[in-house]
Amino acid sequence: MPFVAQLKSAAVRAVTASGVERLLQPLHRRAAVVFMLHRFTDPDRGIVGHDPARVRELLAHLRRRRHHLVSLDGLCADLAAGTPPPNAVAFTIDDGYAEQASIAGPLFAEFDCPVTTFVTTGFLDGAIWFWWDQIEFIFQHTGRPSLSLDLGDRQLRYDLRSPAERQTAQDAFIALCKTLTEAAKLEAIRTLAVAADVVVPDKPPAKYEPMSWDELRACERSTMRFGPHTVTHPVLARTDDAQARSEIATSWSRLRAEAASPTAVFAYPNGTMADFGKREFDTLRELGLGGVTGVAGFATARRYAGPDGAFLEPRFNCPDSLPYFVQVVGGLERLKSLLRGEA
Repeated sequence: MPFVAQLKSAAVRAVTASGVERLLQPLHRRAAVVFMLHRFTDPDRGIVGHDPARVRELLAHLRRRRHHLVSLDGLCADLAAGTPPPNAVAFTIDDGYAEQASIAGPLFAEFDCPVTTFVTTGFLDGAIWFWWDQIEFIFQHTGRPSLSLDLGDRQLRYDLRSPAERQTAQDAFIALCKTLTEAAKLEAIRTLAVAADVVVPDKPPAKYEPMSWDELRACERSTMRFGPHTVTHPVLARTDDAQARSEIATSWSRLRAEAASPTAVFAYPNGTMADFGKREFDTLRELGLGGVTGVAGFATARRYAGPDGAFLEPRFNCPDSLPYFVQVVGGLERLKSLLRGEA
């Protein structure tokens, strides 16, 4: 670890170990934290993600320090009323993978902690598997030492002789696909598969499987709730008007048909401010849905009451490191944001 990072880590650990965290907690009296998680480590399926043991440690810390562990829909209602509970923390998970039900569901239930999982309904229906997983599958299964392909005016070449090169190439191709229109993205993946001489299965291998609707309903009987996350997980800004509306509206209607008590909050795929806009806000408003982003920030009544605030709820990526987790929930990150002049 670089020396500066070591110093920062040591400072955060000092705050965690001392009484400073308790002194800073009043900063959260009017601000809540919403965390975002994705995959969970499952060695049996070859999945690398959040370590369940580390997540358990984070949840235990919150219970020891008596944070309010709240549901996302409950928090949104409190923010709308201008009365968020002090030191509130909400958890969300994106996508709807199988291990999010089998591993994350029982894990959060162990601490009686509400968690909202945003599911891509076409994935659970078995109609698709995620486009970035298909890209990973192609790069991990090609036998070629390098790839060359033409995407319109782009000529791409990737060296694949080492695992590091494969990972770099995979990340670069995924990043490129996020900038393309939906049609161009799908064509790019087909072109990649042909160049790599890899046949992409119609159904996802075990590593990439979704939870089932039955598993979703079983999780609902515990502490997990579910919200819509589109049908096919496109970057909405890269779709036309008809698809953008259908991705939101159809995922919501499909979830309402399958879930007992769906959460009326939508999660934008990818989730940066460049990935959605007024068009999506208008659809959410029409459907009676709120919206959460992938942009870091604190959830406050002031932010929520702002223009389109109900459609712009921020979320922090959930760190596996307890010291950095405490930096967010313990007030240090909030203090830094206030010093920077952020609301």
